Amino acid sequence: MGTMSKPMLLLLACLTIGLVDNWDIINDFIHPPSLGAGGTEDVVLYATTWCGYCAKTRRFFAKMHIAYKELDVENSEQGRIGYQRLGAGGVPIIVVNGSTVIRGYDPAAINAALGRAH
Repeated sequence: MGTMSKPMLLLLACLTIGLVDNWDIINDFIHPPSLGAGGTEDVVLYATTWCGYCAKTRRFFAKMHIAYKELDVENSEQGRIGYQRLGAGGVPIIVVNGSTVIRGYDPAAINAALGRAH
């Protein structure tokens, strides 16, 4: 058997690194997150489309299989009103069970509010 050429080895290394770096995304595509027992009203995410921490929160929810309802604070009247009632001041804002408010991306606080182990 012959040896692989340098370009083939480089291609194989790049593909392997790409798979490892994106495994969470690939795994969620293969095994979509379930919505869990609770309804989407248990967790509400106030967010924008451009916010990096909002995107991280969405990825965290997907990885942890947390069902949520998202309200865009710029493009939704319901989102804008709810956001203002919460005192605004930045995104993301996560509301758990209608009473626990988490400001910013904070996985430990989200898990604690949902009664999950870290």
